[in-house]
Amino acid sequence: MMVRTRWVMPHSPETLWPALCDSRLELQPRCPVFYLGTPRPTTCRLPDGPGEVGAARQCVSEQGVVRQRITVWEPPIRLAFHMESTDLYFHRFVDHLGDLFELAPVDAGTRVTRTTTVTVRGFGRVALEPALWVGLKSVHRFVFRNWQKMALSPPAAV
Repeated sequence: MMVRTRWVMPHSPETLWPALCDSRLELQPRCPVFYLGTPRPTTCRLPDGPGEVGAARQCVSEQGVVRQRITVWEPPIRLAFHMESTDLYFHRFVDHLGDLFELAPVDAGTRVTRTTTVTVRGFGRVALEPALWVGLKSVHRFVFRNWQKMALSPPAAV
């Protein structure tokens, strides 16, 4: 299964790239799926320092952590990673979860495309995939709304 979301933000790829590697997602969700059990991301980070192919990436939610491994590192245009492990409930039926972020300059700023691929195991996948698709699409939009807010906020005074 594949979920793809595109979002245009009024900033350059260089301005947006840091959010892929270190962001706090603080907005309240608009979509009710978060209240029905979809994990709401709170932080994404590179726990071991600088990013590169092979480096670790973590996405923390209110319900647990997804540990990822970076497979493509091309700042400020492309980042890909796949899940290595998680303590979230879906680990029982998800064999593969991978993400690709692509940032492309456009007249209005940057078009960010997020593509998530998921492989679900078992006979229940026909019933699970639609719910996963809705949940992942909601996560994509939630993250993009947060990044847009971060990019629009002035830097904090020191």
